[in-house]
Amino acid sequence: MSAFLKNQKIYKLFTKLSIVTAKTAFNLVLLFKIDSAQALAAKFNIDPSASFISSYTFSPDSVPFSLTDLGINSGDTIKLERFGSFSPFGDPTDEYFGSMWATFSADNRLLPSSGEYEGATTDRVPSAINAIFTNGCLPSQCLDNSIFYISRGDFNGAVVQVPIDAKFIFIGAADSSFADNVDLNKDFAVGINSISTDSIPEPDFMSGLLAFGVYATGLQFLRNRKKVF
Repeated sequence: MSAFLKNQKIYKLFTKLSIVTAKTAFNLVLLFKIDSAQALAAKFNIDPSASFISSYTFSPDSVPFSLTDLGINSGDTIKLERFGSFSPFGDPTDEYFGSMWATFSADNRLLPSSGEYEGATTDRVPSAINAIFTNGCLPSQCLDNSIFYISRGDFNGAVVQVPIDAKFIFIGAADSSFADNVDLNKDFAVGINSISTDSIPEPDFMSGLLAFGVYATGLQFLRNRKKVF
C-alpha cells in the first residue's frame, strides 16, 4: 500500500472519529444540562390548615420534608416557590391568600402546640437552623428565629443554601390561626428546585471535546470544497 493511500485511510478514520466525537460531546452537553436542570424540580401540596408554630386553634402538625429523600445535601442551593392560594377565613369561594414560610431543622421533631399564638417562633421545632441567604434577605423575609418566608404579599420565591446539619425542612402556610384555612381546589403547593451546579461537568473537558470535533469536521469540509472547485 502506498504512503498516499495509507495517509488517506488514516485521515478518513480521523475525520469519522472526530464527527462521532463532536456529536457525542454535543449530546453529553445537552444531557448534562437537562440532568442538571432536572436534578430536582418537584412540587408538593401544602395543607394550609397544618402548622409548625403554636396557634389559637387546633391544627394538624406540619409534616417535614426529608432533605435526604429529596436528594438534597448540606451546602446545596435550592429555590423554593409557592404555587396556588387558600382562603384564610374558611370561604372556599375566596381563595386569595398565599403567604408561606419555612424553617430548616436538624431532625424531624415537632413539639405539641401550646394552644396559644405566641408569634412566629420555632418553639415547637427544637432543632431549627438558620437558612443561608447568600444574596441576603429581602425586607421582611427573614425572621429572627430561623423562620423565613417563601412568599409574602410583595414577593414569591426564596433562594437559599441548605445549612450544615440540616436534614429536614418544615413548610407551611404563614398565619396565626390555621383551623379555618381552606384550599378546596388543592392548588396550594411548594416547588422545590435544586439549582446547585455540582453535577455539571467541567466546562474545559466538554469544550475540548466540542473543539476537537468542530476542528476536524472543518478540515473535512475544506477538503471536500477543494474537490468541488
